Amino acid sequence: MVKDKHIYQIDIPARLDIEMAVRRLQFGRGSSTRLEEMARELAESALAIARPKGIYQISHARVIDKDTIEIDGVNFTSKVLSKLLCDRDEVVPFIVTVGKELDEMAVPPRDMLRQFSLDAIKTVILVGAVDYLTEYVKEKHGIPRIALMNPGELQDWPISQQRPLFELFGREEREIGVSLTPGGAMKPIKSRSGILFPNETGFISCMLCTQVKCPGRHAKYDAELVKEYLG
Repeated sequence: MVKDKHIYQIDIPARLDIEMAVRRLQFGRGSSTRLEEMARELAESALAIARPKGIYQISHARVIDKDTIEIDGVNFTSKVLSKLLCDRDEVVPFIVTVGKELDEMAVPPRDMLRQFSLDAIKTVILVGAVDYLTEYVKEKHGIPRIALMNPGELQDWPISQQRPLFELFGREEREIGVSLTPGGAMKPIKSRSGILFPNETGFISCMLCTQVKCPGRHAKYDAELVKEYLG
């Protein structure tokens, strides 16, 4: 790992379109006004206490072979990343969280509908926080077009790759209240790590992802693109 790197830390405004979040829960036709009011109250409470934060740094990448990329002396394994970064030097690793305040917001354990609704609301706030950081990096560092990938988003870059990504930050992630469990999951749960990088082709990782109902989806699945990157 490269020493003496500058790690940027930002407070991210919590953003949530409450009415859209309620519609996304899709309680179904004939759902009672009571259910919608419950979801709206949850969303308002979540928005009031959410304190999203993020850290990122400017790093240097070097493609070693078709499966391996080195970033600041740390190796990552991904065919897709290797192809995307073949002509790149600078990349932007990041970690974003909704904050422990929102993560610790709880509902009665037996109220499954309320639990489901709150989890979905937290996810939408996290997606908005990642989008905010992406735009912030673009503007601050003058990157006209940018793409990102998250460990665990694709089978090609599994969740286990979060561990080397965290290694890049040298435990600085603790400054925003994030840690890795022994199993490699992030805590708070509603956190996300990844790598941003300049990309003029319009690449969006969602095009390679089969998770159709993901609230963070920004593009349709593209089978031809999957063949190009993973065939």
